[in-house]
Amino acid sequence: MIPINLHVKNFPLTEAVENYVKKRLKAAEKFKDLVMHIDLHLSEERGQYIGVAVVKLKGKTLRIEEKDKDPMAVVDSIKEVMIREIKREKEKIKRERRRA
Repeated sequence: MIPINLHVKNFPLTEAVENYVKKRLKAAEKFKDLVMHIDLHLSEERGQYIGVAVVKLKGKTLRIEEKDKDPMAVVDSIKEVMIREIKREKEKIKRERRRA
């Protein structure tokens, strides 16, 4: 299982939000050979929720930032971008191996 570190700022961390984050980011399990750990920082500023995910891959670090009025929507957006970027990195690795 990939370790997920969740940090919140300026709003209470409810069990519902914590479970939602773990459920959504579980999609990264498909790439457990490439992903080492995920740090997710959620904060609330002026009615908007800001999410910053730092995904540590083998040999590279991805940083994803999203904003929305709903913390669940922020997590969904981060998940979509994260999966797309991880797939892109995996394809790069495959191409480099084929070339070698």
